[in-house]
Amino acid sequence: METKVWIYFSKTGTGYELKGDDIISAFDAFIYMDGTYLIEFSHSAILNDMNFFLYEWDKSQRKRKTVFENFKKKIILLGFMKNVNLPQNAQNFICGLYESEELGLEASANS
Repeated sequence: METKVWIYFSKTGTGYELKGDDIISAFDAFIYMDGTYLIEFSHSAILNDMNFFLYEWDKSQRKRKTVFENFKKKIILLGFMKNVNLPQNAQNFICGLYESEELGLEASANS
């Protein structure tokens, strides 16, 4: 199982993978900067399973919360893919998620 975690600043379109000493400063930025997301990519070659988990900071509860809203996830992931250098399998997964959705919407509009 391979897992990678990034911090993504949606307002500036920047982000980076969290490794080593970056983790503490990235978590501070996650807590204190609006429009900042922790994005976890989990990939299991054995199960042929890939998932993205998106988190934002909930100031009222003082903890991270999962982004469940599909439209919000789509906007975040597409911006993330466009602006951050991701592994090819992660890029392909994001494209597959949203290209198939767009094709489905187009097909239903044409029927």
